[in-house]
Amino acid sequence: MRKKTELPEVEPVRLKPVSGIRPGIFILGGIILSVIVLFFLLCVLPGLLSGTGYVRFVTNTANTAIMTDDGRYIGSSEGSMYRLDAGEYRFVFYVNGVEAGSVEATVPHRVFFTLFTHRTDTISFEAENSPEIEEAVRKAFAEGSARWSAVIDYDDTYHFPPLFSSFAINAVALGFDDISSLLLYGALHITSQAMYLDYIEALSCLEGSQVRYMSEELEELSTILSSVYGGNIPERKRTTAVSDVHCTYDNGYFSYEPSIIEMGEDSLLSYPECNVSPVTVATEAFSISENPVTEYEYALFVEANPYWSRANLETLISDGVADEGYLEGVTLSPSIMSSRPVRSISYFAAEAYCDWLSDITGDEYSLPSETEWYTAALSAADKEYATSLIHLDFDTTSPSSMMGGLWEMTSTPYLPLMRISDYQNAIELGSLYPYDDIIVKGGSYINASTEINAESVGVAQRSATSPFIGFRIVRK
Repeated sequence: MRKKTELPEVEPVRLKPVSGIRPGIFILGGIILSVIVLFFLLCVLPGLLSGTGYVRFVTNTANTAIMTDDGRYIGSSEGSMYRLDAGEYRFVFYVNGVEAGSVEATVPHRVFFTLFTHRTDTISFEAENSPEIEEAVRKAFAEGSARWSAVIDYDDTYHFPPLFSSFAINAVALGFDDISSLLLYGALHITSQAMYLDYIEALSCLEGSQVRYMSEELEELSTILSSVYGGNIPERKRTTAVSDVHCTYDNGYFSYEPSIIEMGEDSLLSYPECNVSPVTVATEAFSISENPVTEYEYALFVEANPYWSRANLETLISDGVADEGYLEGVTLSPSIMSSRPVRSISYFAAEAYCDWLSDITGDEYSLPSETEWYTAALSAADKEYATSLIHLDFDTTSPSSMMGGLWEMTSTPYLPLMRISDYQNAIELGSLYPYDDIIVKGGSYINASTEINAESVGVAQRSATSPFIGFRIVRK
């Protein structure tokens, strides 16, 4: 058994009072004060210093921009939260760029706990339809359909915007009466899975609404799209042999009687294979020039219309009717009869040339439609591919250089799915909503003749120029 150890007696330690306050009370007070200071620094001071509040906007329309009455842009209505200086505001709402109304609201000065949480006030606004708003919404959708159809692949950083679904939301919210033709126009531009899924979402939004949106043609196109994006891609085969087309010659023009022909070749109905899908088309009587418009002929036009000279390039670019390449490398002279085809001009310039020629002659001239160009190309099917700008053709039974030489502009707008829908109706829609590129045909001297034929469909922007694109004209 261990022996008990006796501990020595010691004097207790006693803390002395501080300023007459017992130490325990002093320590407790210090802890309380620290907590108060910490609370003030973390939970009160940030709110006092910021002088701001948080708001979220809720609207019945998509693509709605919010600005203050002094012109400061706040953001959009798509569910975001905004931090604003506290105070009185008048928020102005714009639907696709058109003012739709305003709301007066107070953004409160939040003080407590702003570092950890944001108490958010909701500001609601319901837009009402007007002719200006409806026009802006329709135009934005049509223009967006044409623009976004040019992109067929999207990745994690480059997304397709909610184009169809936003249009459907606005159509329902604003009470549009009939959007069937415009929705068909948009559907004719579906070139990707992302666009198709957005289109399906739009149909879901429109279902059960008072808006008329479905047509027989759109139903047929939707069925094809469902098969294409469901992995069961249908095929369309040509039903007739290539037509034997005849023409007559008179003073530089070949004339053709009214006819019904089939353009295209066997193809899948997916994009872009459907660019050459078979389609039966009709043409009225027309005459087409033996050769493309020459440098000399265009020089006469520019002499009479200085606006279209290269010296006026800055204005042409500013007006959106040409780009930097306009007439680059082309020397025009009204005194030298150059037979080289004019090139590096835009669709707008070619249209202006046709209008000028119509005015001075009294006849009606225009660019050929795709159907007219194709009809003329069939009559020249036996001719060789032109591998240079100057192509000697001693055969006067059909137009020269229909294949090769230069790509040739047509008056036909390019709607990506026009060949798998009502082709003529698609062209008419393209004239109602002139935001599409144009179809060019025939290939150029730099293309391999084994890769280009009369069925090939090229595309060019209306204001773009190229040293490999020219045009010929038709006379009605």
